[in-house]
Amino acid sequence: MATDINLTLIIVLIVMAIALAFSIGSNDETLSAMVGAGVLKFKIALIVGGAAIGSGMILFSGGFVPETVGRSLLGEGLESKYTNIMLLTVLISSITWLVIGSFAGIPLSSTHSLIGSIVGVVIVYAIFQGGVDLNTAFNYDKLRDVVLSWFISPLSGLLITYILFKISAKFFLSRLRGLNQIEKSEKSFKWLLFIAVIFAEIWVGANSGEALGILLGLRENNSINNGQYLTFTIACGIFAFLGIYFAARYVIRNLASHMIDTRPSEGFIIQISSAIIIMIATLLALPISHSHVIVFCIIGLSIAQKKEIDYRGLGKMGLYWVLTFPIAAFLAGFLYFILSSFGLS
Repeated sequence: MATDINLTLIIVLIVMAIALAFSIGSNDETLSAMVGAGVLKFKIALIVGGAAIGSGMILFSGGFVPETVGRSLLGEGLESKYTNIMLLTVLISSITWLVIGSFAGIPLSSTHSLIGSIVGVVIVYAIFQGGVDLNTAFNYDKLRDVVLSWFISPLSGLLITYILFKISAKFFLSRLRGLNQIEKSEKSFKWLLFIAVIFAEIWVGANSGEALGILLGLRENNSINNGQYLTFTIACGIFAFLGIYFAARYVIRNLASHMIDTRPSEGFIIQISSAIIIMIATLLALPISHSHVIVFCIIGLSIAQKKEIDYRGLGKMGLYWVLTFPIAAFLAGFLYFILSSFGLS
């Protein structure tokens, strides 16, 4: 009976991880700038972008961000392993908070929500399961690096975007004379924008370790083997592709309609800046929020162009970002406490 329940739980976790990969694709807006600039036909852009995010997810599944989420955040006290109930609680908590945020119209980070949920579950596990010291429950060095990256990455995106625009304006854009030169230049930037967007999509997929982190956690506690992990990783990549093609098209088309007046050169600078930040974070195995980086890249461009910035809206958004981590931690901790009260741990 216990074996049947555990097998059912493993299947549920695998299905939820693959569904999470679909939602990652469905909420991705990276293609908006390229679609708005008319670089490719809409359906072709969806196929190319979906293939890029799926490829990034698969190619970097052997470690990096999935390993951070699925193992490296845990300390020696937990032997770097989650129980399946812990993984289920983390998924339910992070998804619940994201759904609440969506209905409330609050922009939230799935990365912050997931890491917050992990912290909440581990704290409750350490306190109420016994035999686990909070001092050894976490890999505090890794947790510190992850949280710091959430602040450093958006600010770095702002700075890089600002510098790149100033350099391009001084040494290239300012030398263009007449409408014909400007139009010819922007046509060239369309293809640079295409390259930057695909480059960014690959790294977005590589840094989206939420789904693969759950699968890696299952592999580490011997619920699945290496071959099964690879198989389900490929499934996640495919479903991320499907998420972009069937669901993200609505978000992308809506955002693209507001970016028609955005120059391809501006879109290129924003996308290449965000891609650089996400690439560095991925190689350092740090899960960050792509949307946060993009927002600050846009702010960096606005500052460089001396455009007005909605500081009130930015402050409101920042408040939601900061609150996501502790609220997700509390929600996950409370849910895990309830489950453990019924002998499920």
